[in-house]
Amino acid sequence: MSDISNSKAIIWDWNGTLLDDLDICIIGINKYLTERNLKTLDKKRYRDIFGFPIGDYYQKIGFDLKKESLEDLSVKFLKTYFENFNQTMLNKGAHEILTKFQEAGYHQYILSALDQPSLDDSIKQFKIENFFKSIQGAQDTLAKGKIDYGRELFAAENLNTERTILIGDTLHDKEVADSLNIKCVLYSGGHQTYDRLAINNSIVVSDLLESFDIAGKLLF
Repeated sequence: MSDISNSKAIIWDWNGTLLDDLDICIIGINKYLTERNLKTLDKKRYRDIFGFPIGDYYQKIGFDLKKESLEDLSVKFLKTYFENFNQTMLNKGAHEILTKFQEAGYHQYILSALDQPSLDDSIKQFKIENFFKSIQGAQDTLAKGKIDYGRELFAAENLNTERTILIGDTLHDKEVADSLNIKCVLYSGGHQTYDRLAINNSIVVSDLLESFDIAGKLLF
């Protein structure tokens, strides 16, 4: 176990936060909505509706989970997602902000609900794996959630709650941060809108680069 409890740490969400995968998520879900003659999503409606638990989101957009398995739908969606993965890019400012935090001595991590092999492969495609001390994905997407894996990351890396910030793009990321008893910054350029994120006085940024100065103030 590494002993870095006095170090400042950033835990990054991947999908929607560092990675701009919004378009391929909409493409993927619309494929299966169209096959069922359900109303498709434009970017605005998607960002207004998307959320967790993922089953609730699927039901809101019209899927009947009494007739279809959530697991089967998720597998199909991920297949289409990775077929279109070459259309993704890093969000604006992502590489620059990773560099700024690294040069300032922060330890950086990724925490994602994406399965570990897919997460590792997608990060390597952008050649940014060396920014992170650890990359935590899902080992069993059915047995555990992001909160559980966050706790495992904390234990494995001996992180200090007073010296750690989670940066994500959904209300679920705020729930994860709250469960870990750490501060949170939410990025409004991902899968949910600024208005949805800015509830309960949450800290929301529209530019990833804004998170650097905020982190400096929160982790003084």
